[in-house]
Amino acid sequence: MILIPAVKSLQPEEGTFDLTGTSGGISLGNVRDERILLAIKDLTETIHLAIGKKLYLVEADTAEPASIILTIADRSSPAESYDLSISPGGIRIIGVGPAGLFYGLKTLCQIIRQHGPLLPCCDITDSPDFPHRGFYHDVTRGKVPTLATLKALVEKLSSYKLNQLQLYIEHSFAFKQIPDLWYDKDPLTYKEICELDAWCWMHFIDLVPSLATFGHLYELLRIKRFTHLREVDLPPGGPSPNLWDRMAHHTIDAVNPESFHLIKSMLDEFLPLFQSRYCNICCDETFDLGAGRNRDRAAAAGKGRLYIEFVKKLVAAVREHGKTPMLWGDVIRNYPELLRELPGDLVFLNWGYAPDVTDDAARTFAGYCVRQYVCPGVQGWSRFANNIEAASGNIRAMVRFGREFRAEGVLTTDWGDCGHVNFLAGSYHGMALGAALSWHAASFPTDGEYDAAFSRIAWNDSSGRIVALLRELGSLCFYHFGNLYAWAWGLEGLWNRETEVAAMEIEAIAWRYSRATAIASALADLREAGSFTGESLDIDEFICAGHAVRWTLGLLAFKKRYEYDQADCPEVYGSGQRLLEEGRALLREFEALWRRRNKESELRNVSRTFERIFERIGEIYQKNIQDNLFDHA
Repeated sequence: MILIPAVKSLQPEEGTFDLTGTSGGISLGNVRDERILLAIKDLTETIHLAIGKKLYLVEADTAEPASIILTIADRSSPAESYDLSISPGGIRIIGVGPAGLFYGLKTLCQIIRQHGPLLPCCDITDSPDFPHRGFYHDVTRGKVPTLATLKALVEKLSSYKLNQLQLYIEHSFAFKQIPDLWYDKDPLTYKEICELDAWCWMHFIDLVPSLATFGHLYELLRIKRFTHLREVDLPPGGPSPNLWDRMAHHTIDAVNPESFHLIKSMLDEFLPLFQSRYCNICCDETFDLGAGRNRDRAAAAGKGRLYIEFVKKLVAAVREHGKTPMLWGDVIRNYPELLRELPGDLVFLNWGYAPDVTDDAARTFAGYCVRQYVCPGVQGWSRFANNIEAASGNIRAMVRFGREFRAEGVLTTDWGDCGHVNFLAGSYHGMALGAALSWHAASFPTDGEYDAAFSRIAWNDSSGRIVALLRELGSLCFYHFGNLYAWAWGLEGLWNRETEVAAMEIEAIAWRYSRATAIASALADLREAGSFTGESLDIDEFICAGHAVRWTLGLLAFKKRYEYDQADCPEVYGSGQRLLEEGRALLREFEALWRRRNKESELRNVSRTFERIFERIGEIYQKNIQDNLFDHA
């Protein structure tokens, strides 16, 4: 039996239970929680697909027969646990609290989808390893999802027994007091947040507010009336908005009293919309801290002191709303002695995204006996195709550190660096792996076992071919959209990797180009043959990712031949003109897919970067033609 998450204990028993032969209904027993009714709706629809009829609800105190009996146990621990028994006479689920029963129903739905009407008899006992199991989704750096997309995401998260969702927001919420922050960015609205919060509650998911309050305040601090609150005044230059500068700078002046009053006013407007008892104030990557207006203060007192004093104010502001603050742990871990100055119930979000990430941060937080989540990543940011290989190693390592150092939660992150070109479907593999291991850390010890299970559960693909194609696709091209962005606009910094392009062997590019071509074709064949049973939008996004990786590799070959004068490099597209034609077709495909899950939001920034890329290709190609004509003359 294949389940995600895998259950803690499954004892096979003799016989089967035949759903088609049942004459009984579903008994709610002592269940009075409306959220269970929503889960039962999912169950009845799953049964209907399996046997062509729906089971009805029966009252527990009547003589009507019941084939599925649901009960909430009177014991209190372990939280969210459940027992599920399938016998020839019927099915019984006993949940610890409504959440436990909800997760038992989710397991039963997976069993029915896998086995159809004839269910194998078994006894399951199950409970989670981590009390907090979440997904962190960027809705600020380009894409703002539609409410329908977010609701569908919540349903998917709950099916994998995740119980927390955070949406990263800098400027993508419609603050009433700062309309010039978001007026052209299609933000999430009050109504949408409240409706999403209620939908999360119905699915036993805690929607935790997450707002940048210290670093990463590019859009806020570009507003003329707030520019005096920047720690560092950076010279203008490059495209506007500058998607690299948006991430690299713009820390607020931690000393100016106006800074705190501004951020507090945003928190006061934002936090009442959420039922959660937590709030993530972020406070990560304060790159400019003490480097500008407060240089002298930082020299005298230390950057750590500037940081902790502002964080204390933010913590107090959050506590006024009855919430426990969370914050990213990358800055404070550089000043661990200051951890003792913060309240002991704060939650530190310990992030690290490298496949070879170490346990240093987890060990530090554990050594100071503070609460922590471990936060791995799905490795999709700035990529058309997620690097599944790197994500798998990272997620496994971080969950292992979480178990070893007593972390309370696993929060798997999905960022949208540099315009958010990464597709949502590409993140499902890593999201579900984080869910699987945070529920049962010892499950799926190899990538092969997990890939086979995920293929089956996500897309009813018993061959595992889809995940194998996606895993390979994500490892084919090191050069991602951030690198394209830096090249197109002539920027230096972390994303500029032109030296590596010039040094790369053309044979490696040509082989990878060939593989990307084959993978995109294979994915398209699966769609045309009807072999992909998941949502059609998922496979469309995978195919576009294949086209994008292929085109990017073709561009690298073009650059080596024409920009770096490596004349022995083949033109994989035949001409610069064909490269441009296929690039424009790719952009049209990408724009159409963006609009199917998201608001228009900041698509213009991605499209404008593509157009700038096309300009550079044309300039380089025309120059080469002119040079050849001159040499020939």
